[in-house]
Formats: sequence, structure tokens, C-alpha cells
Amino acid sequence: MKRQGRFFMWLDNASDIDILFYEPYARIIADIAKNEKYNPLTIGVFGLWGAGKSTLLKLINEKLDSQEETICVTINAWMFESYDDAKMAIIEALLLELKEKFPDDAKKKFGKLIKRVDWFKLGTKAVSTLAPVVASVAMGNPLPMLLNVTGNAEEIGNTVKSAANSIQSLKDEYWKEEDVSNDESTINNIRKFRGEFSDALKNDDIKNVVVMIDDLDRCRPERIIEILEVIKLFLSVDRTTFIIAADENVIKYSIREKYPPMNGFDVELDKEYIEKIIQLPIYIPELSAKDIQNYLLLLVTQSYLGQESFKQLIDKIFEEKRTISGDVITLEEINKLIDELGLNWQDGGKTVFNETAKIIDEIREIVASTLKGNPRQAKRFLNTFITKRQLAKIYYGDEIDISILAKLLVLQKLDNDLFIQLNEWNKEFDTENVKFKEMRMAVAQGTTVEQEPWATPQIKKWLDCKPIELEKYPLERYFYLTRENLKNSNIDQSGFSSNTKNILVRIGNAQSGGQMTAIINAAKELSSVEIGDVFKVVIPKIEKGDLKFFVIRDLFINFERFKGKISEALLKSNSKIKVGDIPVLRAMYQNDSERLEETLQKMIEKGTLSQKMLDDIKAQQKKG
Repeated sequence: MKRQGRFFMWLDNASDIDILFYEPYARIIADIAKNEKYNPLTIGVFGLWGAGKSTLLKLINEKLDSQEETICVTINAWMFESYDDAKMAIIEALLLELKEKFPDDAKKKFGKLIKRVDWFKLGTKAVSTLAPVVASVAMGNPLPMLLNVTGNAEEIGNTVKSAANSIQSLKDEYWKEEDVSNDESTINNIRKFRGEFSDALKNDDIKNVVVMIDDLDRCRPERIIEILEVIKLFLSVDRTTFIIAADENVIKYSIREKYPPMNGFDVELDKEYIEKIIQLPIYIPELSAKDIQNYLLLLVTQSYLGQESFKQLIDKIFEEKRTISGDVITLEEINKLIDELGLNWQDGGKTVFNETAKIIDEIREIVASTLKGNPRQAKRFLNTFITKRQLAKIYYGDEIDISILAKLLVLQKLDNDLFIQLNEWNKEFDTENVKFKEMRMAVAQGTTVEQEPWATPQIKKWLDCKPIELEKYPLERYFYLTRENLKNSNIDQSGFSSNTKNILVRIGNAQSGGQMTAIINAAKELSSVEIGDVFKVVIPKIEKGDLKFFVIRDLFINFERFKGKISEALLKSNSKIKVGDIPVLRAMYQNDSERLEETLQKMIEKGTLSQKMLDDIKAQQKKG
């Protein structure tokens, strides 16, 4: 968290205080990692983006740092994303860290290993760039080289000669060490590196080296595979334990990109690959809705307490096992604990804290259901709220009701389309927002069509959040503060569940109706929120013409709730219907001609569908 006067921001960093209560996980993983009986070992700490994996690694590091016979090193994989040879760069970074942390008598061994890495990098460069140049000239075909080198034949020749001399010079320097072999075989060099690395780690004072790899899932697929393979091939030796923090779904995707499934064979190569690399997977569970509610309130509390006071509060909550009871911690309980512990208030004190906390307390249930167990999303929501609150004070002073602002931000998070619709209704405000009131009353009385977007369970909960009678308030100023959201934008998928992401990947990769059958069956097992997230991504793709028609057909036929949005998306699309699409539209029309009739007629007016095509669809309908 960053503090600027009374303006607070929760930064997307590993937390110094265990607000997520991951300490039991950290204790177990640290105990395993420091035990030399289990090594070489690779532990996978799996969780979605924003689940708090970096915070957990930090807790593990704190526990291992207190162990005299254990050395702990953290490497951020994302830092090596732009390197030409990320494998060697990571090895070199690790060796430099170990050279600093190991006793003096081991430093020379790590120095020799670093030289071997230099030779690996040199060899890679020679193969990837210089070797083709030398070969092209030798074969009398300088064209490949001319693509990268300018000048006349003499200049080109000098360039090649200079490059070759540089390689030889470095090679000679490397081989000056009497105990370094001149065997250039890649396999032999890997074998020798592993042997020398294992030897360097043998020290009476050091029992185990723990290497934590963070942010692996931020890297490109090819980088992810490179880093996993360098751990397996080069670094996994006695006295080493690797802890890899990542979203398992991202790793699986990277594996499928590198090693696509064989046609006709349902082989889980991604699963087998991970099992080969990682011996002990540990999954961080998604926080429950109640956990997120507690997390939101604790984040707000953190803003008004000193660092040490807040740590005491968290320790007390953990001690009393309030986080594992399954109950939501109330604002009253927080205030009581703070009073009992005699903690120190900051930045406005208890009164100002309660003013803010009461607003968050009112909306946290519905916010928590939207965030889907993701701590990062919780921080982002609070940051947005705090920022808009400060802007409101600057623009309008005390004329803004912060509870209304909070409620609108929740709606935008739940469904941006409904947020935009409410803004359009508000433009007709006279003495009240008539259309919103009519909708709210219809939902309350149960007279709306169940499939209507305002009648979903989440939106019903939102409608019940205070202030309930939102139609009484002109909202122009509030929408001005949030005007960047009054247009359709890219969907933020970071808070989606792993099940949702899996369905989206499968939809994107579907090649036939047979595959869609299995996908539809799996999608029907999703929760209402998860299937809603699927369609948040699918609908814009239909509008852009990026989704195959047989996919659209199967989604339309099987998900009644989203038929209206699919129809609207087809109408918004500028993609012209082709003859090959007619069977798909025919199936959709046969399933629900009443819903599609108006859409197809408007598509004719727009010019994306011909009258002849529509006649063909309807003729087939009559025959059926």
C-alpha cells in the first residue's frame, strides 16, 4: 500500500503483511523445501493471476532465510523475457547470486561455471548468426548475409573474418583454464555443467539451495518452455529445490503451443509434461466470496492503521481462527478488536475510517461475488473507488454521494452494457429516472422475463444495495467521473475462473460441431457467473465476425438466456453472410424463429444478408 496524505493506493506487489492468511501454506512448503532428503525437487505453486502467489513466495522466503544451512534465491522470470537467450541469462543470474551467498571457498567454482555459461552463449550466437554467414560465403552465396550486412565484398569479408576471430579469441580464453575440457559437444557440455554445478553446491555449511521462480506465467509461451527445460536439464541436481509460481493453465497453453496435440489422438501432453518437470504441485485455492469480503474490509482497515498496528490486528484475527470459521468479519468486530488491542489510528481516525468502511461494507458482498476469489481484483476495485472518490471531492466537493458512486462502480464491474444503458436512461431524467424505476419494480415483483439482463441473480443483489431507489437521483456527475467506461472496451479476463478460461480456449480452438458438443456439455456445468463471463468474451467476437458460425449456432441453441445478446451481436456485425452459413442460420431459425425473424429482416436492411438467403432459410423451415 502507498500512502499520500489521506489518499491511499494498494499496489500490486507482494504484501508485507499476510492479509490472505497464507502462513500455513508457507510453513508447509518451507519445511519441505529445506529438507535435503527430498531434493532434487521441483514444487509448483499454482494459482490464477492475482491469486497472491508472489505474496506466498515472500512468506516462504522469510521462513527459509532464518535457516542457517539453507540458501534462498528468488528469480523473476519476466525480467528475462526480452533476452535473446533467456535460458543462459537465468543460469548466469542464479550463479551470480550463489557466488555472493556461498562461503568464500566456493566462489571460484561458481566463477568457472559462469565462464562455461559464457561459452554456451557464444556457441548459441555462432550457430544462430555467424555460422550461417560464414557458410553462405563459403558456398558462394552471400545473399543471406547481405540481408544483415551492408557494403562491398571486401567489407563483407572483413566482417566475417572479424566475427570469426572474436569467437576464436573467446574460445581460447575460455580454454585457458586447465580443468575445462575442450569437448564442444552440447550434450557433453550440459553433462559437465550439471556435474560442476552439483560439485559447487557441496559445502559443509550449506545443506540445500532453494530457488524460487516468480512471474513465469507473464512470459511468452516459448519463454515459459525454455525456463522449465533449463531447470530440468541444467539445474535440477542434488541439494536443489525449485519452487515455481505460475498459473497452471498458462503453462498448459504454452505446452500445447510448443507441442500441439496429434490429430486423432487425445493425448494429454500438457499434463504429462508438467508431471515430468514438477514433482509436487500445490494449488492455492480461490478465495471464497466470504474470504474476499473479509479481504476488502481488511484492506480498508489497513489504510487507517499504522503498519505495526495493522500487523497486530492480522495476527489476532489469525490467532482466533476467524478466517477459517467461514463467517464474514463484521465492521463491529474489527472496531472491537482494534479497541481491545489499543491500536493507533491514523489519517482521520476512527470516525473517518467508519465513514469509508460502512460504504464498502454495504457493497462488499456483491463486489466479492464479482471478483471471483481474486485478491488483485479486490485491490484494483478499491483503487478505482478511492481514485474516483478523490476526483469527486475535487470536482464537486460534498455534493457527491459516495455510496451512489460506489454502487455505480459495482454495476460497471458487473456488466458494462447495463452501466451504459443506465446512462442512456438517465439522460431522460426529469423528476426521476422513469425507465430505471419501471425496470426495478418489475424485477422486484417478478414480472420481468427471467432471461432479461436486469433480472440475473447478481444484478438483483446489486439492485438491493443502498441506495435502493436510485431513480430519484440525477446521475450526470457520477457518469462524468466514470466516462471512460461509457463505451465498449476489451474485457478484463484476469478475474475469470480457470473453468471459464478453459471453455474460452476450447471455443477458440473448436474445429467441428462434434468438438462443440463436448464443449457445450462442459459449459453447462459452469456456474451462472462463469457462463456469464464466457459470453462477455463471446458476444464481442460475434460482433467482430471473429467466431465460427457453427459455434454461434450451438451457443444460441443451448443457452436460452443469451439468445437475445447473440441476435443483437449478429445484427451489429458487418460480416456478410455467405452461402455456406445458411445451414447454420437455418438451424438457429428452426430453433427460435420468433426471436430471429426481426434480426434477419434488419440484416437484410443493413446489407449483410440477402433476401434470397432469407427466403431459402424460411423455405426450409416450411418444409420442416
